[in-house]
Amino acid sequence: MVDLKVNFAGLELKNPFVVASSELTNTVEKIKLAEKYGASAVITKLCFLKVPFFAKPYHIVERRAGFFSPSGDRLSVEQAQKLIDSAKKETSLTVIANMMGPGGDLEGWAVLARKLEEAGADMIEMNMSCPNIGLMAKQLDIEAPPELGAVLGQNPALAREVTRAVAEAVNIPVMAKMTPDANTPIVAQECAKGGAASVSAINCPQSLPGVDIYNGGSPIYPNTKNHSFAGLCGPWIRPLAYRHVAQIRMRLPELPIAGGGGLSTWRHVVEMIMYGATVPTFCTVLYLRGFEILPKFQKKLVQYMEEMGYSTLDDFRGIALKHIVSPNEVEYLNIVPEIDTERCNGCDVCTRIGHCTVLSLVDEKARVVKKNECYGCGVCYWVCPRDAIGMVNEETGEKMKLPAF
Repeated sequence: MVDLKVNFAGLELKNPFVVASSELTNTVEKIKLAEKYGASAVITKLCFLKVPFFAKPYHIVERRAGFFSPSGDRLSVEQAQKLIDSAKKETSLTVIANMMGPGGDLEGWAVLARKLEEAGADMIEMNMSCPNIGLMAKQLDIEAPPELGAVLGQNPALAREVTRAVAEAVNIPVMAKMTPDANTPIVAQECAKGGAASVSAINCPQSLPGVDIYNGGSPIYPNTKNHSFAGLCGPWIRPLAYRHVAQIRMRLPELPIAGGGGLSTWRHVVEMIMYGATVPTFCTVLYLRGFEILPKFQKKLVQYMEEMGYSTLDDFRGIALKHIVSPNEVEYLNIVPEIDTERCNGCDVCTRIGHCTVLSLVDEKARVVKKNECYGCGVCYWVCPRDAIGMVNEETGEKMKLPAF
């Protein structure tokens, strides 16, 4: 019998499905939809003691690739308190409050956290991508680099002390959200020393989308005349999220981690947990496919666990980490491609690979013509649109079982 329940930093969740802080969680109506379709927890939209400037969402979607999000709705503390109170009264969800304190005021972080706890929040998520940290660092006698774009989450010592201020101010667990521009294992370690009960990884890396090359390089957002640097979300950042979660888990094996960034299928849920996440978080996939995708993920996850003989998420959490080694420790296999001539239609995709001279088109079929030059790199396998290429171990004759994407 499969049991999806999970204890996340002391919070008992019915399943691991957590909706990330975003416009998905800025109204109680959307939060109720999250509950309807099976989420166990939501992280409310970012809030401030005082909203620093007006902003509203503007996005670019590159299908199956990037989701550019430079800005979004921001909540005042009063709006966040009302939202949390309504969510706790009208749903049975665990409610995690995402917040960012003033860049120059340590006490402001504590005050904001207390107000969110008073409203009924079950956990605080500290958004560590806070700019303008110089004044606060000076107050704490901590060195902070003056360069443009310096943020709280890139300074381990400062992150630790701000976490400490928040953790000591409230009686609920505190989660620190990691910025991918930092050495996240070190920052996570320092946040844990400061009292963080968990971390979430990762926030969106900064990026820029393409531009209108026929209109003076102007932005292609539909609702703005100009644009700022954008948070990059969606499938492009998933491997980056895996890396950060794995590195944090390898350094801090007991620290609960909420892992998110580009998770788009049930398989990604499994992969994220195998890299060490305690729970996965979802954002872009819900923007694009709706909350209705969550029960489909849950059904597939349960089927997978039954097939593999897993009873709980702990049975496979972190099991992929043992395969991660340093570059000098990688063990190579003597692998070569094998063509299924029945499936091959002579499309020539595999023979045009720029770095490879192993395959050629012969009698309108792909053929291995220079086996001794093969790296066994697998690019031909991944690009074949007909699944006509297998990979075979030259020494054992074993056909490799590789996943299809």
